[in-house]
Amino acid sequence: MPISSIWAWNATGHRLIAEIAYEHLTIHAKQTFDHYNNAVSSVYKPETFVESSVWLDNLSYKDIHWFAPMHYIDIPYSTDGSALPTVQKVNALWAIDNATKLLLNKYPSDFDKGIAFRILLHIIGDIHQPLHAITKVSTEFPEGDKGGNLVLLHNNPVAKNLHAYWDRGAGLFMSNRLKPNQIEEEAARIEAKWPCSVFPLISDATEWVHESHAIAVNDAYHFPINHAYQIKAQQITEKRIAAAGCRLAEVLNEIDAQIPANSIRARTIKTRRARKISNNQRIAFSLK
Repeated sequence: MPISSIWAWNATGHRLIAEIAYEHLTIHAKQTFDHYNNAVSSVYKPETFVESSVWLDNLSYKDIHWFAPMHYIDIPYSTDGSALPTVQKVNALWAIDNATKLLLNKYPSDFDKGIAFRILLHIIGDIHQPLHAITKVSTEFPEGDKGGNLVLLHNNPVAKNLHAYWDRGAGLFMSNRLKPNQIEEEAARIEAKWPCSVFPLISDATEWVHESHAIAVNDAYHFPINHAYQIKAQQITEKRIAAAGCRLAEVLNEIDAQIPANSIRARTIKTRRARKISNNQRIAFSLK
């Protein structure tokens, strides 16, 4: 996909997913991932759990693009018999798998785990956007339409192309400037319609991708984009946002349960001790 058009759900969508997820974390999981998230603040600006869900997208504004292929998985689809290209090796599933492994590894630093956490936080949201799990191949686009980025929408008030239309929730997410309390209220409204209990407990990210791909095939590419299409797309969007939040919480709770109980505390004490020694050294040096 083009660098400028890889982002799934806009900032509002990702913040809603993170808000729903945070409400379903155990107390211990909240402490664990707040700790890892705060560790990233030694290099990047401090962000809350919810705000950090957009961090991976914001890197693009600093011309950091090597994360780009991790945002999606271009599973090819064709209706005219065109030859299908292979799926890229570095993709969203690859990112989720590697971020999870790093979080469960006892050797990486808290900063590295914070980066892995922010990747997981974002990418699980990404793959619930239907057009992040497909590329339509045709004689017009033999390499694929890049998740609908090449499907132009003329005079559409929501977006200029099909991918951006779904990123904006078919018009639900036209503003990226909602305040934290507005995000909380909107997340509560969505979850009231789509509580976690309605979603099957599927921890296999491959199944989430297959769901998104099927929605793209059966709904996203079914034109014209009229009022009926928009209403259905908005309903699908709300359900996918809720599912992403519930499943993100499930994944993070599972990871937290597998992390040794004393690992974070031990590292924190060690870090504080190192800082104390460093401070004492500076004091001693100043007294010489």
